[in-house]
Amino acid sequence: MDIYEISDRMELEKLVTDYATAVDTKNFMEFNNLFTKDAHIDYTAVGGISGNLQEIIHYLETALDPFPNYQHLISNISLTLDGDSASGKVMCFNPMQAKDNQVFFLGMWYNDTYQKINNQWFITSRVEESSWAHNVPSFINTNPQK
Repeated sequence: MDIYEISDRMELEKLVTDYATAVDTKNFMEFNNLFTKDAHIDYTAVGGISGNLQEIIHYLETALDPFPNYQHLISNISLTLDGDSASGKVMCFNPMQAKDNQVFFLGMWYNDTYQKINNQWFITSRVEESSWAHNVPSFINTNPQK
């Protein structure tokens, strides 16, 4: 790897970490700094919605209310770079606590595309892919019909 590829990879890893931090701190407006304005985000694999950036921000502002505590631990960040475009698959381990204190766990991947605009990387598409779930409360549909 040359210095430019190393830099791009580090910047993309920071981008996906900043996403996890924004979700876990409920700072959904930060998504405006992480995604392109025309980004497509699809959370349907774990019972959420699919939509544009503003729809997703609005959705998350209320959809996570039943969960007082949660974390998005990301790992295995696999990236393919192609100039100012890139794609990635990011593993996520997501423990969550419901208001009744039931703790459950989700395993998933984020399938992403990225674009470098004015020397800054943004997520242009994020599609969740479910891997497994454990101890999920009955009010959550983690296996929606396709």
